[in-house]
Amino acid sequence: MAFFLVMLAALCLLGIKFSGKNGFEDYMSPQKTGSIKGIFVIIVLLSHVRQYIDLANDPYSAPFQNFMLFLGQLMVVMFLFYSGYGVLLGLSKKEGYVKTLPTKRAFKVLLHYDIAILIFYFTGLALGRNYSIKKLLLSFIGLDAVGNSVWFIFVIIILYLITYAAFIFVKKRIVLGTVITTILSAAALAILVIVKKNEYWWYDTLLCYPLGMWYALAKPHIDKALLPSAGKWLAATAAVGAVFGVLMYILPLYGKSRVIFVPAALFFAILISLLSMRISINNSILQWFGKRVFGIYILQRIPMMILTHFGMNGKPFLFAAASLAITVVLAEIFERAMDKLDILLRLTK
Repeated sequence: MAFFLVMLAALCLLGIKFSGKNGFEDYMSPQKTGSIKGIFVIIVLLSHVRQYIDLANDPYSAPFQNFMLFLGQLMVVMFLFYSGYGVLLGLSKKEGYVKTLPTKRAFKVLLHYDIAILIFYFTGLALGRNYSIKKLLLSFIGLDAVGNSVWFIFVIIILYLITYAAFIFVKKRIVLGTVITTILSAAALAILVIVKKNEYWWYDTLLCYPLGMWYALAKPHIDKALLPSAGKWLAATAAVGAVFGVLMYILPLYGKSRVIFVPAALFFAILISLLSMRISINNSILQWFGKRVFGIYILQRIPMMILTHFGMNGKPFLFAAASLAITVVLAEIFERAMDKLDILLRLTK
């Protein structure tokens, strides 16, 4: 499995650029952030592969396992961070954007998700699995699952609705709306801590979304201070990296407690953003994955279910390679179909 990490590293090096003087002003552009999302969605896929295979007897799996254990929930941080960043830009620059959040953000995600649920449901039936109607209906709203991933979709929809609730009243008072969104997001985190308890993945990266909004607000000042000065950038990056390192070092001492992980996730998002100021990881392959994050994320377990049913999970390398290849095909078909559906229902942004 370490082979896949080597290949991912090689993919990241394809077209990589460094800027020691003025940095990359477009480091938060859709193209650049798309490539970074592409990296992390591949990591998410590889992480989920682990749940279907046994690597205990694989002498070369240690680097892969250690890498995945270190990242943990950090692999989804940038999805939430960039989402909050993009929403804030829309609220700042597009007239009437807030009114589109319930439909072109929340409902659109839910619709695509529910269509994916039906694919999972019929795939499960074909594989001999039996699902109750109650389970299926609860799956449609993210309160159960028929083999699919759930928590991220549920959380992102809640965050979109929270943003709508905050900004529909404050209109163009962007800072005030962001403050209210942050408070409501923190309240959602507190509720999920109570409801989900040890299922920490439901809540421990949630605040990265409002952080992305704050970064969008602060970006002109951050860029003015750090882009022209390599020294200031290095000092800021080293400071953020040091805090992140300390938090990640302390985290194991707290066992199952996720208190330390919440700020660690926030500092990780800032660290990646600062690094991308002067390290450009950007190529067409990663952009392809970045543009199809939803399809890859939500459909990747389907080939894993099918391949496991036929016993292929006994061969970890082939299982991972086949899962990746099939997911790529499924995601492309799914995203094209959803694009046409969005146009038909006028859900395009």
